[in-house]
Amino acid sequence: MIVKLFKNLIKSTLSKTNWRLKKKHINKTYTNQKPDLPLLNAIYKCNGIIHMGAHRGTEATVYDWFHKPVIWFEANPNMIFSLNDHVTQYPNQRVIHSLIGNEDDAKKDFNISNNDAASSSVFEFGKDIESKKMKMTSSIKLRTKKFDSLVQEYKIDISKFDLWVLDIQGSELIALEGAKKALEKCNFLLVEVSKNEQYLNAPRWEDIKKFLHQLNFYSNEEPVGSHCDLLFIKKK
Repeated sequence: MIVKLFKNLIKSTLSKTNWRLKKKHINKTYTNQKPDLPLLNAIYKCNGIIHMGAHRGTEATVYDWFHKPVIWFEANPNMIFSLNDHVTQYPNQRVIHSLIGNEDDAKKDFNISNNDAASSSVFEFGKDIESKKMKMTSSIKLRTKKFDSLVQEYKIDISKFDLWVLDIQGSELIALEGAKKALEKCNFLLVEVSKNEQYLNAPRWEDIKKFLHQLNFYSNEEPVGSHCDLLFIKKK
């Protein structure tokens, strides 16, 4: 979902000059999509990007076009080899393998989904997803790490990464709860939110909104449909 958001953003914004980005080069064309100006502004203003829920790193080309350093976080060990292989072509990007949680060293069942593992999660599917014939086919045991702990362990200068993208299949709030110290340096959050039960017993839109409001992050939009990505901006 998020990769489509970024690609549409670039296409629509460059339409004003009659250009479109295509992989690693730029081709002339025309598109009349309306640009998402707040997100575009966040990408231009940010120092760098934290992306939680990398999967195959599909957005890497888009991030590279903006010349932003990126740290990818991915929980699924079966994805790490191909993800590293893909990301290594971009010198300002790197991968960290970790299941991000709100406590350190908690043992969790990480469920692997049947759609190229793209919807894998510590949660089981809820009714909304099960109706789409997706299911969890297996699970692996993983241990969690708080994001604040990962910042210390990998000696990350978090002030250089102030746009965070969270696409971790129902665990967005859990990850944020374990990142309170690092969030002091964050200015922009692009968060996947759900109004309905996409994942069983996972936090929903209202829970995430309440938590982020306490930290002075606000979105100018309400969720479109039952499941979407929303940009939150920190008010100074």
